[in-house]
Amino acid sequence: MTKINLIPKESIIKESHPEMTALLLTIISLLILVLGYTYIAKLTKRSSIKKEIVVVDSELAQLQTVIDQIARIKAQKDAINAKKTALESLNKSRLVYPIFMEDLVKILPPGMWLLNLNTKSVESIMQINFNASAYDNYIIADLLQALENSNKFNSPEISGITTSVSADRGIIKQFSITVNYINQEWK
Repeated sequence: MTKINLIPKESIIKESHPEMTALLLTIISLLILVLGYTYIAKLTKRSSIKKEIVVVDSELAQLQTVIDQIARIKAQKDAINAKKTALESLNKSRLVYPIFMEDLVKILPPGMWLLNLNTKSVESIMQINFNASAYDNYIIADLLQALENSNKFNSPEISGITTSVSADRGIIKQFSITVNYINQEWK
């Protein structure tokens, strides 16, 4: 008698080896367990990182207020130091102009008067430019001679001597002088 099998060959193989099916189901189960564990571990790690970010952000906000406070204190310190420097500079040069005016008055000859005076200071040298009037050229010459002989004034330059007639003073010479003033006490 002949056996005719209408069941496909693959089904026969599957039925004849039931341990293969169990092994396949075990592998699939293990794979699902490993993937599930990995997924849960990643979710747990992600949530702990989010919590850590929140904690770090709060600490950063606290530190930022301290940093802002330090910046304000530093700005105040810089402002105070700038005021201190200005006060020291003013204290150092507070007698510059009174001493200069005393020295200039000693040089000016009688019969001459200043019309205006401009100064420009660079370190210990003050450049002076002034316009003056005198009764004659001899007074101007005396002024230039006194400036040249002085140890506090140097490089006098005269320019623009003009003559004018005044009803109450007579003939008046007007001129401009540029000279450097060096005060030994400034150094």
